[in-house]
Amino acid sequence: MTTKQFSIQLASPAEGPILGKISSDSFLNDRHTQMKGLGKDPYDLEKSMTAYLSQQAVSPRTVLLKAVDIETGDIAGWVLWSFRGFAVEETAEIRDAVPPAATQFTSTTSAHTTGKTAPKDQTKKVDIDENDPIKQLEKMTDADMKSWMTKLMPDGTKCMYVSSLCVAPKWQSKGVGSALLQWGTKTADAAGVFIWVHSSADAWEMIIGTLDVDLDQYAPASAPDNDGKWGHYVFRYMKREPSQE
Repeated sequence: MTTKQFSIQLASPAEGPILGKISSDSFLNDRHTQMKGLGKDPYDLEKSMTAYLSQQAVSPRTVLLKAVDIETGDIAGWVLWSFRGFAVEETAEIRDAVPPAATQFTSTTSAHTTGKTAPKDQTKKVDIDENDPIKQLEKMTDADMKSWMTKLMPDGTKCMYVSSLCVAPKWQSKGVGSALLQWGTKTADAAGVFIWVHSSADAWEMIIGTLDVDLDQYAPASAPDNDGKWGHYVFRYMKREPSQE
């Protein structure tokens, strides 16, 4: 198996369009995202994530990282780490400790995470249209997310969580996701905090909850394949405790 090397670096606001395009490409065949594009107010993932990530790149509460392919210099993927219960100064110190471009994470195994995390729509909120099934779907999934955030991060909790992670299709299953997550697990272990993620990928050690959605209950139109059925879509909430080593 070919060994790939990636440099983990801070992403800049100017790279928002590149990261947004990676988001769109990595979710191109995602059933949930495809269906959201059929609503009365079609969801534009690339546009939404471009604006969102450009803002998060300068947020004092998050660390936006990119994985750069050593051979080509291209951005292969990105992850947005969020911090709960950390002082702004702590987050700034963590951000300043991001490895420089010369530091490499090497992977010879396939990454378990391949751009399947479910980013939240950061566009301006609109009133729920009771006649738009896609808005009903968003309302239901958002409520479930808020419920789990309350359970996982009550007042006084200190933890880290993956807001979103995407890997460009060209680099999927080449260790990019593992390299991006490795930074976070090491950081969380050093801080003695747990990590959690809302994901559709089997990437973490412990599943603590799921949301199984029958997409056909919300579909405004038949699927273009699979005999017109969208099928079930499972969101997973996973938690990783800090290593005691």
